[in-house]
Amino acid sequence: MIGIRLIRRGATPGAESEVGMLDVSANALAVLILATMLVISAAAPPVPQGEVRRDEIPDLFYPSPIDAVLAPHSRYVFILPSGLVELDLDAFAATLADGEITAKTAQGELTLVTDRRSYRDLNDYRASLSPAWSALADAATPLDQGEAAQKEADTAAALFDDAGIATTYLVAAETLEAFSPLYWMLREARVPIRWVTVTTGRNVVFQRRVEDFERRGRQWQR
Repeated sequence: MIGIRLIRRGATPGAESEVGMLDVSANALAVLILATMLVISAAAPPVPQGEVRRDEIPDLFYPSPIDAVLAPHSRYVFILPSGLVELDLDAFAATLADGEITAKTAQGELTLVTDRRSYRDLNDYRASLSPAWSALADAATPLDQGEAAQKEADTAAALFDDAGIATTYLVAAETLEAFSPLYWMLREARVPIRWVTVTTGRNVVFQRRVEDFERRGRQWQR
């Protein structure tokens, strides 16, 4: 058998053999690393999706079973530069219960979002509120009066204790400082609430999903 060996011009046979061995070693190492990664990936346990239920009691200042049965988003209160005003959701619901998609009151206009991905269900809906900001501002109770904040704190506490209703505060970004005293009153009274900032002049979107009842909410005041 006749063997043909090609030698690069200017290179000695020994140097050529060295380079060839280095190439073979590098390729073998790359294949070994790739095979190791594939084995590790195949052997790794699947990552759990969603919330992992545990038996230990979370470090919360209200009983842990409450959030599993508490109807979320039950009461909304706007915190505006002129003060606080409660949103009358029952007035909107009275019109929507008749099958309408849009309901209008003195506080604004609420529109249900209906498409293939949204169903009309008590526990699963999406709605967009176009607030009547000027009307809400006129009806607001000034928060600079100490008794107004205390009265609201007492109301929120009573609703939660008596009916399991949690209050959600829709706080205009420019009124965070005015909201602070009320917030700390609620903290000291250990009243669970939710609060979120809103932009005056823009719509407010309400969304309620079945998941709100099936998993522990992350928006609770800690």
